[in-house]
Amino acid sequence: MRTSAKRAAAVILVAAAMLLSFTACNAEVREEYFDVFGTTLYIRSESDGGSVAERMMEDELLLSASVEGSDVYRINAARAHEPVHVDELTMSLLLKAREIYRLTDGAYDPSVYPLVELWGFAPGEFVQGTAPEELPTEEEISAALSLVGFDGAFRLDEENNTVTKLVEGAKLDLGGITKGMEAEKALGAFSGEALVNLGGNISCSGRDFTIGIGAPREYPSSYIGTVTLHSGECVSTSGDYERYYEIAGKRYHHIIDPSTGRSAASGLVSVTVISRDGALGDALSTAIMVAGEERGREWLEMLSADHSELAAVFVRVDDEGNILTSSWGREFKPN
Repeated sequence: MRTSAKRAAAVILVAAAMLLSFTACNAEVREEYFDVFGTTLYIRSESDGGSVAERMMEDELLLSASVEGSDVYRINAARAHEPVHVDELTMSLLLKAREIYRLTDGAYDPSVYPLVELWGFAPGEFVQGTAPEELPTEEEISAALSLVGFDGAFRLDEENNTVTKLVEGAKLDLGGITKGMEAEKALGAFSGEALVNLGGNISCSGRDFTIGIGAPREYPSSYIGTVTLHSGECVSTSGDYERYYEIAGKRYHHIIDPSTGRSAASGLVSVTVISRDGALGDALSTAIMVAGEERGREWLEMLSADHSELAAVFVRVDDEGNILTSSWGREFKPN
């Protein structure tokens, strides 16, 4: 399915909160837009991106929590202790998710979905800026928290490709890692220059691109500065301005802290991570939003031994509304 260029561009700039700045253009390039994974897929390349979109749509039928009959949907619908056979792709992504869950001490947790639903941020249910009539009660938050914790709530059997729910009512959502993986995989389809943007998860090949970091609050420009993305790299951004609502002047956003059951309150309003491992960058940006810059720097330092390209940009907003930035691993050029 295609969407209009005008609407897709708006999605890229607003929902993804990133501005793409292109430098030189060599051969004739194409710009294409598709609807997939509940967002807009933008492809800029010298070849047809249709095959990439079709492959992503096939993956969506396996990995989306909201597509009836998908592997994730079936896992969530299953009863406790009922093994669910899944595709190899689903299993490999679940194993990756578990690895990052353990690495970040649960700051990234794909089993947080019951809390996402409780706060009204589930895919297909949330409408930007529309607040629920009532916020969850302490009892409801506590009940949902009892379902969260990947290792305690799910068992993965890699040999038989089965997933078993261990806690009745537990649910998974791989939305915080899937798009990064898909953006990385897409690059394999292009032999020349290409740029892929799947809902703000961006990857490129063939040359360097200048990527703008979107403004998380009111700002004279739509972006606050830029970083350079090298060929073969991916960039993912998580922020409190992508899906949120406000009640009595307080912002409630979709990045839920699995330890508190509430919107993350680490002091960060945006985290951008660059990596050649798209899934890692996607999940890590969420984990750092939850745990904060200090822990994020520790994880980046630890991972840099195997991922020398890792880099990050951290964004805060002070009491006066001023946007403050810091970076790790790569130069960030303020706008």
